[in-house]
Amino acid sequence: MKHILSILAVTTLATALAGCDQKTSDTATAVPETTQVTAAPAAKTSPKTVSVHHTQGTTEVNQNPTNPVIFDFGTLDTMHALGITTVAGLPKKNIPSYLSQYNNDKVANAGNMKQPDMQAIRDLKPELIVITGRQGKSYDELATIAPTINLSINNGVYLDSFKKNVLTIGQIFDKTAEADNGLAVLDKKITELRKQAEASGQKAMVLVHYNGKFSASTSNGYASIIHQVLGVKKADENLADGRQAGTPDYIAEKNPDIIFIVDRNEAIGEGKVDRSLMEDDKIKQTNAFRKGKIVYLQPDLWYLSGGGLESLSLQIDEVNAAIQ
Repeated sequence: MKHILSILAVTTLATALAGCDQKTSDTATAVPETTQVTAAPAAKTSPKTVSVHHTQGTTEVNQNPTNPVIFDFGTLDTMHALGITTVAGLPKKNIPSYLSQYNNDKVANAGNMKQPDMQAIRDLKPELIVITGRQGKSYDELATIAPTINLSINNGVYLDSFKKNVLTIGQIFDKTAEADNGLAVLDKKITELRKQAEASGQKAMVLVHYNGKFSASTSNGYASIIHQVLGVKKADENLADGRQAGTPDYIAEKNPDIIFIVDRNEAIGEGKVDRSLMEDDKIKQTNAFRKGKIVYLQPDLWYLSGGGLESLSLQIDEVNAAIQ
């Protein structure tokens, strides 16, 4: 009997242990397995581009281009006015005084106004190069380095051409609203000055000085701003295109009320005009001399720059002061 009970006890214990093993096994299979999944790399998006129609063709330009190289100081001052201050290269020897903040070690020298330094520009790896007619002969070579646009202004339709350039810069750098606002401010200044110029009835002559000689024009960029954009009357209504030697005889014959002078020599660092040249006896008989209205315009502003939001505003101020 004791022997039988012992067998039953052993059997019961074995069954209990087997049950415990089964529960442990069930619990183990309930633990979830983890699997590592590698995320697919994000697809690269192509930058937006702007199609720019310019003097030397049509060029696709990346919006917000990196490392821009700028040879047109009008473009530089428009960029500055729109809050775009990143510039990789400039013709640093010729930076106008009102843009002197860009004459620093962070900006590379890209050559001079007529001869770009191709290797220096290549080293900068620009996504945009902006030129004017002064660098026009280098366009093809520059275009092999980066998208290049020629933003020369058409003097025959100065204001329209100027506005087109400002809006182009606004599109390229995603600053269209700022460009529109800047043009609206300028339009008000222009409208007011045109009213004053018409009311004054004064006639002006625009002279460019170089190496002791003067030339008169009513169609170059400086004259286009004064006569065409700002509405100041011409002392010589018959002078259309081209240039006329600004001799004392010619000046006396046309008898301007105001003489505006742009000194090329000073603008390019080759000395200054001898102001005694305007004290010729014949010139002394003009209204301009007698009224003290022989006006020497800021050389680097007018000769090296122009065509920018800031430069045109400064030019308006100088002409306005002369008309008063």
